[in-house]
Formats: sequence, structure tokens, C-alpha cells
Amino acid sequence: MKHVSFLEMGGDGSTIEEKVNKWIMENEESILEIIDIEYIENNGMYVATITYE
Repeated sequence: MKHVSFLEMGGDGSTIEEKVNKWIMENEESILEIIDIEYIENNGMYVATITYE
């Protein structure tokens, strides 16, 4: 299993989803399976973590 994370400070968290989608599109040939995408917000900081194989 592998993980990749994205961070956004401030804003409304809308660009973090765009970053996740862009990364998936750019790496789709090397991704066997996306196991989970987790989004967390804490005090205006947004974190997205993709778990994949």
C-alpha cells in the first residue's frame, strides 16, 4: 500500500479536491487500485490522503 497526501491552508478546501483529481489523472497508469481517499479539515487546514496500490 502507498499513500500520498495534499495540504491546503485557508480557503474553503475546494482546491484540494482538484489537486486529488489531477494527481489521480496524471498517475492513473501506475495505480492498480485506489483503496481510500480521506479528507480532513481542522481549523482551516485541509488534508487529503489517497491510499492506493
